Amino acid sequence: MATSANSLSAADRSFDRLVKFLRDELAPYPGRSATVGRTVTACVLTLLAVMMFRLPNGFLAVFYALAISRHNTRHAVRNGMLTLAGNLASLLVALAGMVFFLDYPLPHFLFTISVFFLTFFLVRTLANPSAAFGFSIIVVAATSVQIIWARPNPLRPDLPTVLGTAFGIMLGTFATRFTEWLFAPGAATAATPDDPQPGPERIFTPDAFRNPDHVVFALKGCLAASLCYVLWSAIAWPGLGVCTVTCVLAAPMPNQGSSRHRLVTRLAAWLFGGLICGIGSEVWLLPAVDSIVGYALPFAAGSAIAAWFMTAGPRLNYFGRQMGLAYYLTIFQGFGPSASLMASRDRLMGVLLGLLTMWLVFDAGRE
Repeated sequence: MATSANSLSAADRSFDRLVKFLRDELAPYPGRSATVGRTVTACVLTLLAVMMFRLPNGFLAVFYALAISRHNTRHAVRNGMLTLAGNLASLLVALAGMVFFLDYPLPHFLFTISVFFLTFFLVRTLANPSAAFGFSIIVVAATSVQIIWARPNPLRPDLPTVLGTAFGIMLGTFATRFTEWLFAPGAATAATPDDPQPGPERIFTPDAFRNPDHVVFALKGCLAASLCYVLWSAIAWPGLGVCTVTCVLAAPMPNQGSSRHRLVTRLAAWLFGGLICGIGSEVWLLPAVDSIVGYALPFAAGSAIAAWFMTAGPRLNYFGRQMGLAYYLTIFQGFGPSASLMASRDRLMGVLLGLLTMWLVFDAGRE
């Protein structure tokens, strides 16, 4: 009986700590509501542009608008050009791989694996996080996801989808920078007396090519993405293609807690964003939608929830990113909303595969 009482007491203390943590992290602070408002505005503008131009994989474009860093608004507009440069560079790399290696299965496979390694290395070593994010999301999606595996036929490129996806993500960049410039012009141009003076621009972090931990990180990320890619290609399940992009987005970063906490955070975000918010919207809200306004309202609400989490500390920021990805995957299919639960199931299984593979490679056995 004493053991049972002690267990209940420990569970109560853990629950109380969780409640206190969430209350502290989710409490309003000066500027938080404004940041969330600008984020939601950029997401809605990207949504409208994607639907107007009928761009494929719109969920990546709106997620990109959600996840672009807004930590330092003063530098947001200036970083827009670096982000676009990353977008264009990743598109050129992906197109080069399609042109030179697509007709040769083994070289194409080796090229894809090399892209995974390069992506994780740059995510860890580029001095500008926006440029790293701008490069990684397009090159991984274009190199792995947009190559259709149509067994028993050979690989074939879907060039319009690749270009349309890249264009949609670039629109997300434009929408984000325009929103930051429009609603925070003073913060984007003026510095406070306490701000440090800008130093010389760096492309890579100081220890980018000296610290072996960066290479180890890139190798682990490459292994995880490659395992997902091989499994997805082997079973020819198209809906799982998002697993490789998930590996990049789920890459562990500093100050995100222990490996156990990262796994719990990833799975909780997948459950809340995909099953509760996403599929819940498909079942209860989207069947009644008959206009773009009716669709934009729940979309904006879901974006606001994800953005509020993303403006918290590192661990809840991680939760918000994963939640936003799972949410957009389910409610934004094709060129607009869809009530297809089968497509949502397939995409969520792809996200789950990516999350579990990242845990297996990075964290399993460490605790």
